[in-house]
Amino acid sequence: MAPARRKTPAMAAPPAAAEAAPASKVTALIFELMNHVHRRSAGETLAIMAEGGLTMAQLVTLHTLAFGGPRSVSAVADCLRLSPAATSHLIDRLVVSKLVGRTEDPVDRRHKRIDITAAGRTLIDRVQDERAREFSAVLGRLSPAIQRQFAGVLGRVVAELAALPSSAHDSPASPHHSSRPARKGQQLPS
Repeated sequence: MAPARRKTPAMAAPPAAAEAAPASKVTALIFELMNHVHRRSAGETLAIMAEGGLTMAQLVTLHTLAFGGPRSVSAVADCLRLSPAATSHLIDRLVVSKLVGRTEDPVDRRHKRIDITAAGRTLIDRVQDERAREFSAVLGRLSPAIQRQFAGVLGRVVAELAALPSSAHDSPASPHHSSRPARKGQQLPS
C-alpha cells in the first residue's frame, strides 16, 4: 500500500474559491435564499401586481415613493436608471391609475413632484404584507435555533446598513427627500 500523500499547495482548493471576498459570498447566499423563497412562494405577490396591471418598474417606483417620500421625475428616473421620457411615460400610467399624484414642486414650480396616493399606498401595503407572509411561511419551516441565529445576524446587518451613508437621492439634504414617517414600524433609509 502506498503511503498517503501530503496535500501540496497545488492540491489545495483553487485560490479564487478559497479566497473569495466575503461580500461576494454573502451576495451568493442572499441570492440562494431568495431563490428558495421565490420557488416556494411569490404567487400571490405576482397576482397582486397583475391585478393592478403593474410592471416591476412601476412597483419599484411606488415602493420608492412610499418609503422615501415624494420625488421629482428626474429623481425617479435616476433610481430606475431609465430615461426621463420613459420615466415620464411610466408616471403618466401611474397617474391615470390613480396610484401616484403629480404636483408642482414647492421650491421650483417648473418641476413636478411625484407622490404616492392613498390607493398607491394601499397597493404597496398589500404587496409588502403578502411578501412578509410568503417569507414567514418559508422561513418558518426552519428550526427554531436557526431562526433565532438568523434573526440575530440579520438584525445586526440591518442596523449596520441603516448606519451607512445613503445615496444622493435619499439624503436629507436632497431636494427630493421627504421626512415621511415609516409605515408599520419600518425605518426609512437614513
